[in-house]
Amino acid sequence: MNWTVFSWDIGYRRAPDADVRVWIDIDAFDRCWFLSDQYIAVPGDASDDNSNRFAKAGKRFLAGEPMWMPEVSVERHGALSFRDGRHRYLWMREHGALSMEVAVARSQAPAVRRLCGTRRRTSWFIPPRSRVPTALVLGVLGLAAAGLVAVARS
Repeated sequence: MNWTVFSWDIGYRRAPDADVRVWIDIDAFDRCWFLSDQYIAVPGDASDDNSNRFAKAGKRFLAGEPMWMPEVSVERHGALSFRDGRHRYLWMREHGALSMEVAVARSQAPAVRRLCGTRRRTSWFIPPRSRVPTALVLGVLGLAAAGLVAVARS
């Protein structure tokens, strides 16, 4: 993923609490985001107040365009919320990404790492048009296994 850091604080060395990059585990983040009033369960459902942004983000991701990194903050009761980038995150989540980078205020980075940090350093997703039906995958694996058994018997 080609993330571009876009924050009012990044790049300004004199900022009192400049943003830093933090790698998050998407499943762990989602559990903490669920506690926030910003949570979007399904793109376009009643919880999504701006569903056209999801489609717009998807077009840009699939075109390989640089994307602004989502900006995250920690709320008082331990929930994680977005300053910017809910729909970019949502698109990655809905398309099979396991981890991604987010921008976090330096003072909040340790808390975000503790709540949902990961050692994974890749931000990939499965494009919808390249998904292979499960039945096809299982069929191919079955043929391969049958071939190995036949070779082993001979």
